[in-house]
Amino acid sequence: MVVPKLKFIRTLWGAEAQFSTDINVLLAEIHRLGYAGVEVTLSDIHRVSANDPDAFHRALKAHQLELVGLAQTNYPTYKDGTWQDLPIDQHITNLDIHLKEFLPYNPIHINIQGGQDSWSREENEEFIEKALQVQAKYPQLTASHETHRTRVLYNPFITAHLIKRFPNLRITADYSHFVLVCERLLNDATDDERFRLFASRVDHLHARVGTAEHPQISNPRESPMECEQMQRWWEMIWDAQKDREWITLVPEYGPAPYAMTADIDVWALTNQEMERQKKNYDQWASKNQK
Repeated sequence: MVVPKLKFIRTLWGAEAQFSTDINVLLAEIHRLGYAGVEVTLSDIHRVSANDPDAFHRALKAHQLELVGLAQTNYPTYKDGTWQDLPIDQHITNLDIHLKEFLPYNPIHINIQGGQDSWSREENEEFIEKALQVQAKYPQLTASHETHRTRVLYNPFITAHLIKRFPNLRITADYSHFVLVCERLLNDATDDERFRLFASRVDHLHARVGTAEHPQISNPRESPMECEQMQRWWEMIWDAQKDREWITLVPEYGPAPYAMTADIDVWALTNQEMERQKKNYDQWASKNQK
């Protein structure tokens, strides 16, 4: 069996401040480091292309990078930094806007940070049902909903319910949010069963190690228990994706306040996680190749 190619995707979250605000300099370095693409919001594209509508598209092509779109449904297109308590139908309208605007960039995938954590179970179900209907309007796009604080999929229990309720619901796994929301490592037998269910629905992976008290670690050597548990979950996902041609992984570490202190070199930490996952994937592949 030939295992899937692992495509590393670099989020632009914080990258401009950490490395360069010149998009061509930044994307050239991202390509040099071995990333296959970038994950970006419409805000990122609009900021780069403010004075030249085709600037972002040209930069992607020039530096041979693919695009994963990040759709945040509580914003129409621009993220303004404030939380907005919006009705379900506004979230759905915003999702439609995002998918339509991402189309010309030929994204290899869309990651959806959808809905909000203040809704009832019935409202969550209504949102997912309507979101899947919007996604069906764009058959040329694949999309998955991220497990993320403040969103519909903010804890493992509602996520498990919605996965069982909607057979077509695909997810982006960022399990650091689950650990933080639940304030525990989620490592008993019942949790394992739940994470195996999640693995069967994952289309996109955000590989960030977090703890019960912090959204992300500062050094993998200082958090061996968390790294081991997260790796088990990520390899469950790889096990479920064996029949694919390629799979994606975003080593995603953010600036303060995600980082515990402002002096942490998040650019280096992110790239170190990519190198760590290259080794881990090679080890996993050697056990699964025949």
